[in-house]
Amino acid sequence: MTILEFLVAINGIGQLWAADRQFLGVLSNNQYDMNSISNPYGNYGGKYGSYSIFNPYGNYGSKCGNYSPYNIYCSTPPFIIYQEQIVLVVSKNANLQINGVQVLDPDLLISAYIQADNSLNFFWTDAIQRMF
Repeated sequence: MTILEFLVAINGIGQLWAADRQFLGVLSNNQYDMNSISNPYGNYGGKYGSYSIFNPYGNYGSKCGNYSPYNIYCSTPPFIIYQEQIVLVVSKNANLQINGVQVLDPDLLISAYIQADNSLNFFWTDAIQRMF
């Protein structure tokens, strides 16, 4: 299973956490879920969300934030939890080594859920069109 397939498989289930134990959202393609990292207006997915890794001014999303995946010097980036296990570390620093856990680029993370949303929308649109 590829990382993208895995991310789609944990859609709505996986969680993003900061090293300081701050919850950073649910890995979901649901743009209306208040806890989703895909909600552009939410606290976890919005450009100005306090706990969003996509807030370029926040501690969890800026290029110099202590817990930000966009800070290439950060030694404590966010991580993805699935079934109570750390499964991926989210960081722009591809050379980061944290207990053998694979590193995932934060842009790839959000792209996976945008793509999943587009695929699901295409699937449902296609299915509805075939019904009529």
